[in-house]
Amino acid sequence: MTADLRPLKPADLAAAAALQDAVYLPLYREPAEILVSRLEIAPTCCWGAFGDDRLMAYVLSHPWPAAAPPAIGTALGAPPPGDNWFVHDLAIGEAARGLGLGRALVRRAADAALALGLVRGDLIAVQGAGGFWARMGYADPPDLPAALAAKVAGYGPDARYMTVRLADLKA
Repeated sequence: MTADLRPLKPADLAAAAALQDAVYLPLYREPAEILVSRLEIAPTCCWGAFGDDRLMAYVLSHPWPAAAPPAIGTALGAPPPGDNWFVHDLAIGEAARGLGLGRALVRRAADAALALGLVRGDLIAVQGAGGFWARMGYADPPDLPAALAAKVAGYGPDARYMTVRLADLKA
């Protein structure tokens, strides 16, 4: 199966929300109205993989202050100036797993982040995805501040806050 990669459009977000519903536990599901705020912040950093005109996988990412992940289900406004890229969501549909789409989507989004002048990234890995992100060059920083650790805990029991220098990303 092949996939066409392209930036997401607002019309794609209902399909993104449906894909999110299919692959994420209820805690992580957000309606399309919330997802659109990520696309509005940085449309060049939000990508989809399409097969037969169907969304198979996507990444939503955007500039956001380091060590300040937004709460799940929060609509976002424009971030303050900074140098950090936040990966909000990477979802791969069941039929698309093992095709390398996650890596390809992250690479496209990271290239867009670099073009915006961002030099580092962070995310919160959930549902056991920490190993995937570690293979891409992300690492768990030592000694999280208590406030950040509490925020990460709000993402679930297996949540991991991870960071990377974009120059070191292995996508």
